[in-house]
Amino acid sequence: MAEAPPKGFGLSLAVAVVALFVAVAGIGFAYVGASSPVTNLQGQVSTLQSELSTAGASLPGVNQAPQTRNIFVEWEATLPSQQDRWLPQEIIVNQGDTINLLVEDNDTDGAHTWTIEAPTGPAGALQLTQVNTSSIGQWKYFPPQESGPMFGTEVTGHPIGCVTMNQNVTCNTVGGCSINGGPLGPCTGSWMLNSTQTEIASIHATVTLGPLTVPGIYKYFCYYHQNIGMVGYLVVLPNKGYTANPTA
Repeated sequence: MAEAPPKGFGLSLAVAVVALFVAVAGIGFAYVGASSPVTNLQGQVSTLQSELSTAGASLPGVNQAPQTRNIFVEWEATLPSQQDRWLPQEIIVNQGDTINLLVEDNDTDGAHTWTIEAPTGPAGALQLTQVNTSSIGQWKYFPPQESGPMFGTEVTGHPIGCVTMNQNVTCNTVGGCSINGGPLGPCTGSWMLNSTQTEIASIHATVTLGPLTVPGIYKYFCYYHQNIGMVGYLVVLPNKGYTANPTA
């Protein structure tokens, strides 16, 4: 479970944040084509950042010492939409905070990523961070252009395409799928199981990003499914307790 929001949250803050999410909800989701390499994502996600910055200009401020926050995000598809989602769909931290993120994926069929462009670079420059929670036997596909896993590309090896603050890194994704409680192994896909079989996935990856030095609203999403709404928003609140150069 994600850590509790920063202390000092009142009703006015909650109302303000909700209003901001209503505002950004109307912003369209840019489709990332299947042929686009991960390293070219910066330009595609940057298209939305100027709109999000405008929406976040009125964020309420706090006054707290920056800290490291342990955040848990999981794949979910049991909502009324029956579509892939990252939950929670909003993460709220303070300017200057660092995030230790644990991403859990229990999807037995589709591959997913957790992707964001956040202000983690020098002078608050936006940098790409992406964790890949794919596992052998899952499928990479882009709905609705490809309407199901059988039309996609199967994951046949260790996941690739992980980036930490603009640096390509080896994915640390671990786990796989279990059939009828057996040991973890390659994922089969629920559409291929018979009536006596149950497949459960247990896949997770970790990443650290930060400090987050510029207040604003930053979109995170799944590389494969953002155009069906598998997105969320990282809110970085203005923080009087943050000093860009503590030794000055």
